[in-house]
Amino acid sequence: MSPELLSERREIMPEPHLDQPAAESFLDRDLARKFWPENIAGNEKFLEQIDQRRELCDSLDAVINSLPRPDVHLSEAIKNGRLSEEQAARMYSALNKMLEQGRDYQRIILYLPFEFLPNESWQPAEENLRQALGDFKNNYLAAWHNLLDIQDVRANFVDGDVLEVSRRSGDLPRVVKAAHLAPKLVASGMLKVEDIDNIITETDDQLLRESLGEALAVIADSENLAEKKAAEAITPADIQNELSEKFKNIDQEDFGDSSEKRKKWLQEMKKQEAIDLAGEKISAAILDDSLSAPEGYLSSGESRQAFVEGARLAIEAAAETEPEKASSLYSKYEQNLLELWRGDDREIKNPLAKTFRRLNNFGIVSDAQLADLNIIQPKLSGRLSENLAAVKEMPEIRAMVAKSEKDPELSRLIYPVAMVYGSRLKGYGEADADIDLAVFVRPGIALAEREKLQELLKNNFAHDKIGGQIAEFWLEEKGNELSVRDLPERDTKMGESFWTHVLFGAAGVGDEQAMSELREKLLAPYLRETDKKIMNREARGLYLEEMERDILQYRLLHKGYERFFPPAGGLHSAHADKVDGESMFWDSGYRQLATKLFASRVFLPKFQT
Repeated sequence: MSPELLSERREIMPEPHLDQPAAESFLDRDLARKFWPENIAGNEKFLEQIDQRRELCDSLDAVINSLPRPDVHLSEAIKNGRLSEEQAARMYSALNKMLEQGRDYQRIILYLPFEFLPNESWQPAEENLRQALGDFKNNYLAAWHNLLDIQDVRANFVDGDVLEVSRRSGDLPRVVKAAHLAPKLVASGMLKVEDIDNIITETDDQLLRESLGEALAVIADSENLAEKKAAEAITPADIQNELSEKFKNIDQEDFGDSSEKRKKWLQEMKKQEAIDLAGEKISAAILDDSLSAPEGYLSSGESRQAFVEGARLAIEAAAETEPEKASSLYSKYEQNLLELWRGDDREIKNPLAKTFRRLNNFGIVSDAQLADLNIIQPKLSGRLSENLAAVKEMPEIRAMVAKSEKDPELSRLIYPVAMVYGSRLKGYGEADADIDLAVFVRPGIALAEREKLQELLKNNFAHDKIGGQIAEFWLEEKGNELSVRDLPERDTKMGESFWTHVLFGAAGVGDEQAMSELREKLLAPYLRETDKKIMNREARGLYLEEMERDILQYRLLHKGYERFFPPAGGLHSAHADKVDGESMFWDSGYRQLATKLFASRVFLPKFQT
């Protein structure tokens, strides 16, 4: 919509429309018809891909929802009558269809639960499951071999500690992450050690050899070598003094040429590590029944956080094998936790919410108690739009968008639309997390006006949860279409053409007609089959990997998942650190969720138009 037409209707503008993320239309024929023009919504190839992806999502839900715990193998669930062979066969058939389509979606095997891998002892009774499992093994291994050519940023699969582009002196440390799966593939019987040795001998890829060598170190271990730590004799004063000293040293640490934002993040990470270590000591004392004077830990902020961490760890550890003991421990420390919740220490709220949510998964904290505490369990694998109800600032955002539409100068520069994305929309961001917004700059606007634009955006979207950090997509016209300009002036606020996680994963707020125009002219071309390249990469592969990185890694893998769910499965061996075994990447529950998210959100239908 042109600024002139917008000016004419400025006085009669309705309240800004709220639009679901475009990605949600790829799983629902009816929604697709509302979202897309007829040449797309009526395209049979487009609809066929929607149906296949819907089938995959439904079959995954049926299997995962039938499992009592994430670390239960499917063969055991079938044996115990929780899962039927027909349900399993349907899921494997749907996975086979995805893997057989080519390289677009083969990266799903990086996340598939290891409990889904067929082992040599599993002998299904029904022929259709035997056939589906045989095809799945072949398709999985074909995908695995293909992914041995891919070098990923290692930190993406660990903690997300990635240096800003402007401060890098070279490439980030990389890994062939598919190679790290080898210990689990050998354990299931899908690979032999000789297969890995042969790859190492035949390849000229040094990073692949190193990554497979790290995996071999784990294969040589015996599983489950983690030793139980004996409880130390501790007092509240010991813990507080230890944390105070560590925090003081962290505050004085020189982080070199880091931005203030990165410095703050690194300090927070190191302080959390200190709290975690103190929490482990408290947990050991609780389990050993040697923790004295718990009230003493409630007097200062650092020791409070360590106490909450320790109480949660102890209750979760007991819940694995002694559920009655876990309930008893919660009853013992419940009043301490509730007292902290009712207090005025804002720093303790998120650790407490994490504790109550994770214990809710064990049934120790009831749904009713969560509701009484006003703690919401988000929809991490449901529709993104379901989490909008928990974004209490949405009325303010709509008001700010309406204000921008009535501003003649701002509406000359941008479309009357704002896109809401980030951890709050995805569900794992806490209530005090920032809100991520993006806007679309109209074609023909000169870069010389960027400083003015940013000042106008800062004034119009003045909110402490936004903080002036608004992403800008600078658009240009190409015939009857629009495209994002990839400009040399790259910075964290400059949206790029491959930012599909925002373009398709954000909720729109603003003028309904303008959003329809952006879908038809800007987003629809992304669905067209193309040989386009970006930064010497196939554009489509980059689009999908950007969705994967944002949805499955930043920050769900790094800290989002563990806020809500206790650990399950994992990698436990003497050399697990060689393959970053401490990462949530190995957790069975995370891998279940990541697989569901990959199926539902790492998806761009493609067809010729």
